[in-house]
Amino acid sequence: MMTRLVTDRLMMRRAQPTDLDGFHAVVSDFEVVRMTSSWPWPADRAYTKTRCVPINASNGMAGPVFCKGEIVGIMGALSIYDDGPELGYMFARAHWGQGFATEMARALLDHVWAQYDWDVIKASAYDDNPASVRVLDKLGFHEVEPTIGTCKARGGDFPLRCFQLPRPPLTRT
Repeated sequence: MMTRLVTDRLMMRRAQPTDLDGFHAVVSDFEVVRMTSSWPWPADRAYTKTRCVPINASNGMAGPVFCKGEIVGIMGALSIYDDGPELGYMFARAHWGQGFATEMARALLDHVWAQYDWDVIKASAYDDNPASVRVLDKLGFHEVEPTIGTCKARGGDFPLRCFQLPRPPLTRT
């Protein structure tokens, strides 16, 4: 059975190949992908297709976020690199400012704390992305040492604010 995270307004599940059109619509907006590290610009359908597959469940949870049956964003909490689990998200511009990132991230964080023995989850936001910083603040992340991060869409390195969220008490598996 596929994991589904459901909130009052949203639903998230693991990515599937059938998500290609919805994923590609989200990443076809430069203003969206310019705030991510790995998405190319211009949007590359073949690259998007590689991201429309279920992530191995042992690495965390990632996939599309739906509102009323439409993909409005993409979110994940994954531990696929040596530096530990990280929260990432992007939402279609038409859905900015509606609290979707905070709402779905709360459900996703509750899920991964219950499922994985992670001590801390990291997140980052480019210095010129104050909206994402506000989301991380609402979720309880605290800021740590900043760094420089590569942005594929912008073709360069940019100041990156880094955050961590320690495991809340009483949720260790």
